[in-house]
Amino acid sequence: MLSVKVEDYGVTDDEMHYVTYRVSGLSDGELEFLTNNLEGETILEDDSLLLNIFYSKKFFPFASDDAHFKLEDFVKREEIEMTYFIASFLEDMK
Repeated sequence: MLSVKVEDYGVTDDEMHYVTYRVSGLSDGELEFLTNNLEGETILEDDSLLLNIFYSKKFFPFASDDAHFKLEDFVKREEIEMTYFIASFLEDMK
């Protein structure tokens, strides 16, 4: 079953905002499809895909003041949104 977790997030030394997602619960074919077709940095690690997405500061999901006070809520929302995106993206595979 598809599972998406926020593995890491922050700002790089050159001021790029990023979120790293761990995508698991997929078949080898689905992992290969995502690796070959998703934008962003992808790394296969064991049976998971690490997906690193870069955001401008304006669109970075953890940039708001509310995110600092309700971080768990923002992380969970981001995981849900990326799960939906990945599931929709995989529909293109069929």
